[in-house]
Amino acid sequence: MPPDSSSFTALNIPPSAVPEWMGSFTLAAPPNTDLWRKPPSRDTSTAPILYTALRNPFIAAEVTVSADWELEWDQGGLVIFAGAPPGRIGGSAAQTGTAAATSTTAGVGVVAAAAAAAVVGAAAAAQGDAPPAYVPPAPASKWVKVGLEFCNNACHATSVCATADGADWALTALPPHHARRLDLRVKIERIGYALWIWYEDEVSGWKKLREVTWFFWGVEDKAVRVGVYASRPANFGSTQYERRHGGPSVTQRNLCVDFEGLEIF
Repeated sequence: MPPDSSSFTALNIPPSAVPEWMGSFTLAAPPNTDLWRKPPSRDTSTAPILYTALRNPFIAAEVTVSADWELEWDQGGLVIFAGAPPGRIGGSAAQTGTAAATSTTAGVGVVAAAAAAAVVGAAAAAQGDAPPAYVPPAPASKWVKVGLEFCNNACHATSVCATADGADWALTALPPHHARRLDLRVKIERIGYALWIWYEDEVSGWKKLREVTWFFWGVEDKAVRVGVYASRPANFGSTQYERRHGGPSVTQRNLCVDFEGLEIF
């Protein structure tokens, strides 16, 4: 049974775009949108995403993804966050200004707190007491995405794992009997502290893509959020496409990714 849509949060799409029924819906990804992490600039989080926080510990999630894949790196699928998900993109100028002011105020507060802590520490040292223990900052969130990706003129099973230091990227060729299809069912599953990533082969059943052994280590259940994403990272000219089809460039169009049979346990 599909999850309740009222529990989902929308990123990079208006809240009104959240579908009423999560069993079958579409996400539209404009060109130059992605979910990626590369040091030192941190996250690129411009992809349309729908995610939900869970009331119970995460067990598994799966969905079938399909689209008219046209551009290099067109993709869509499941995403899971351990820790804070990416911030909202595309807020109003007033909201941006408020956020900037809040950030500035917070920065001033941090400086003032540090100065106060230094004074307290010096006073404690003068009295022979040890200063307060150092509390390290919270680690950056971890996330994993898995789905179908168009690369080198063919569809592949794709997976990306992101840690505080950056993200990797892996493509897996689909079997010959599946290579011409435009859809793929993918699954993520918790096994102990590990996250197992699967795709479904219509002939031999579920096939394991990879095992992320560290994903749930040190993660509270309430910090796990799961959802779907779509992205069109490419944004280059396509005059050849225009001549062939006699219409506007594909790079000016959104990638519309269809999601069927979403289940989250």
